[in-house]
Amino acid sequence: MELSPITETPFPSTISNTSSQPSPVPEPFDDFITRGLLNITEGEELLLKFRTDLMPQFPFVIIPEVSFVELRKQSPFLLLCIITACLEHKPTLQQKLEFEARTVVSTRIVMNMERDMDLLRGLLVHIAWYHYHWRIYHTQVYMLLQMAMAIVVDLGLDRYNNFKMQCISHNGKGTEELHKGQVLYLTPDGQRAFLGCHYLCSKASIFRRQLTMKHTDWVEYCADSLGQRAEYPTDQSLKALIKIQLLAQQSEVEIEDPIRAMSKDELFQSMNVLENQIEHLLVQEAQCNTWSLRLELNAIPAIVLGHALRRQRDVHCQYEKQQLLTIARSAFNIVTVFLASPASVTPNLPMFSYTSIWYGLLVLSKLCLLSDAATKGKAVEVYNKDIHNLGLAAMQKMEAMSRRNDVWDNCRAVIGSMLSWLESSRIQPQSTQVQGDTPNTQDAENPHMLPQPIPEDSPRATESAAVVEDWDATVWQHMLQDLTWIGLPMEQQFTVDLAYMH
Repeated sequence: MELSPITETPFPSTISNTSSQPSPVPEPFDDFITRGLLNITEGEELLLKFRTDLMPQFPFVIIPEVSFVELRKQSPFLLLCIITACLEHKPTLQQKLEFEARTVVSTRIVMNMERDMDLLRGLLVHIAWYHYHWRIYHTQVYMLLQMAMAIVVDLGLDRYNNFKMQCISHNGKGTEELHKGQVLYLTPDGQRAFLGCHYLCSKASIFRRQLTMKHTDWVEYCADSLGQRAEYPTDQSLKALIKIQLLAQQSEVEIEDPIRAMSKDELFQSMNVLENQIEHLLVQEAQCNTWSLRLELNAIPAIVLGHALRRQRDVHCQYEKQQLLTIARSAFNIVTVFLASPASVTPNLPMFSYTSIWYGLLVLSKLCLLSDAATKGKAVEVYNKDIHNLGLAAMQKMEAMSRRNDVWDNCRAVIGSMLSWLESSRIQPQSTQVQGDTPNTQDAENPHMLPQPIPEDSPRATESAAVVEDWDATVWQHMLQDLTWIGLPMEQQFTVDLAYMH
């Protein structure tokens, strides 16, 4: 992509919409404050919580030291999404505000056709912690991501010249692209929001591969520009997160287009350099809340190399034993870091952290089920007992966080279902097909190709936790075959009582 020459001038982050004179929210306000759901003092406390506990975990939306009242005037939707993300300790109220956020999305984006930074940044925050809304997660989050992508394009933040709209703010009028003398795509807020959308799409594409944004020269420019400017310490973390996704995309080229792919040596060297850079960042920011970055550091080999596990028949031709061990060790470390995270941090980890955790569990389960004979002497020793111990520890951590019938209670049940299925699959190998989409009869006749029963003294999910299995085993089988994630019955859309929401 050819980019026109860029002249960049120093520009502080702002919280306003994109017009040089942002339109105020019409008075009187009609929001969660005026309706008595929260008061100003409670709102200020939640905004402080976001700045302190959540914002460092998601460096793509920065809220400077601005008052609650001012943010409420200038970015009402962003504030609504911030407050919603910070209410995990009050799930009933959080559910009401989530419904309000969807109402605003329907009204402002769809009905009023508005496009501005308030909407975009609000969407990014909403999506980043959307796992709290687990009952409707799969029916909503991917649609919201595509809306965010559309706003990025409409505002010209991606620097593609094929299509762009005027920014339309909530007064219904078009606004100038210039923002305090600078075009929006050159502002730190504009670049962070663009990269935030790119990153969330990249992470979501692990399980929903249709959701991708091309890694362009402009992505590189924005990440480098923010990293060099380092207006906030997290701008360096942002750059590192983007580089992880770039390596993952480059690694996938090896399967799609081997001629254009980088060599394995070059790929592993790039991974080592990036890991060293992130470790250096973690040392520099030892006093900061860096658990999401720490988790992504340990996830690098699994995220970058793990896609080859989707190609089960030739995975052991693609990678040597040592490389598969690297993936397995990374997947194990992902869950270990999660278990080590403080109780004050774990509930605030963003969606992409939990995406990595689930991916790590699936990778370990798949490596465990790959038969020794299929590896032709390159067996990777991933023990069922270890996976059960990790899973049960994760379930205990989820249970400690849960207030019952919430996202953590659901996660605990889902992990328990997976462990139960994994156990029964190894005891009853005839019920499991993990060698490909089409069963191989020759493999089935070879007892060495089948999962082996687990030892009697290993922990069993059904004995260690009262887990109700209400999911078809074919769901887990399909997810491990393709390393994908399917909306399970407990996560399906539920009926919303509109009267209750208002």
